[in-house]
Amino acid sequence: MTQTAPSGAARLLRWAWIPVTLAALAGLALLVDWKTVGRELAGASLPELAAMLAIWGLWLAVRPMRMRMFVRATGHGDRLTVNDAFGTHAVGNSVNSLLPMRAGEVAMIWLLHKRANVPAGSGASAIVLDRLCDLFGALGLLLIAMSRMSQMPETISQGVPIFAAALIATLVVFAIGLRFRGFVMRLAARVLPAKILPPLGHLLDGLSVLARPRVALGAMLWTAAIWSLIAASFYFGMDAILPDLRPTMAIFTVAVISLAFLVPAAPGGIGVFHAAAVFALSIFGVPAEPALAFAILTHALTFVFGLCVALAWVLANGINPRILTHRVDEATDSKGE
Repeated sequence: MTQTAPSGAARLLRWAWIPVTLAALAGLALLVDWKTVGRELAGASLPELAAMLAIWGLWLAVRPMRMRMFVRATGHGDRLTVNDAFGTHAVGNSVNSLLPMRAGEVAMIWLLHKRANVPAGSGASAIVLDRLCDLFGALGLLLIAMSRMSQMPETISQGVPIFAAALIATLVVFAIGLRFRGFVMRLAARVLPAKILPPLGHLLDGLSVLARPRVALGAMLWTAAIWSLIAASFYFGMDAILPDLRPTMAIFTVAVISLAFLVPAAPGGIGVFHAAAVFALSIFGVPAEPALAFAILTHALTFVFGLCVALAWVLANGINPRILTHRVDEATDSKGE
């Protein structure tokens, strides 16, 4: 098959994470005293870290259930078991931590099709809905934290309404597209290749499930549970290092870190994750060194824990890692064309 050269915009998108990551890492390197960071890491409390990982493990079990609900609501996920939903999310999360360009979503779509015969469009729509719920969850945590804070940086107090308005506008565009599905498909038939139309139809059908009251209520409940577990896990991670910890600090930091991933970031958010944590905790007067020590520990432990879970599931369920890697490579290469 003849490969076309990636366009300038595609190349820019593919490698935009590099300068962002380098800037974040350079800023941290200049900001902190690394000997103090080392002492903070060495003095971390093991019981609190164990509690953090225990809650993170519970999050790994709960997190896929919302996606499974969305897939089943499309009518194509009757064969998607709890085990397969769990493994699909664990693998996708780990691939995103190892490869750029959101390659984990590609792995999830492939696994959903391989394990439960879910069409690519239906799998993609479930993942899109899942990510939209995460955006609302992070924004909800930010608003909760802001309501309990006496002082707020001007950039955040002004930026949150703008971000919320953009998110609502996106939902309005989705709603209009779903309401006039026939027109969208006729327009797509004129400008898109024929092979794109069936997946696009599945995608629109999948997005429409959120209009069902039962699915919408389930999405809200699962989102509340998922983000409560993330905040609780981060709370114990902070408690392992930071004195005088308040729940608002954990809630705000989780929200800022999550929203920071909207910018191009290295696999696993290296640099961006850590800079966002230092920035968020600085608002509460936490020095950069203990804040960075928290970020390093939390990022490293949750990454290794999640990767071990994903590898165990892949081996236990007979998935060939080479085939999975090949599928992801094919798809991510096509993104750059």
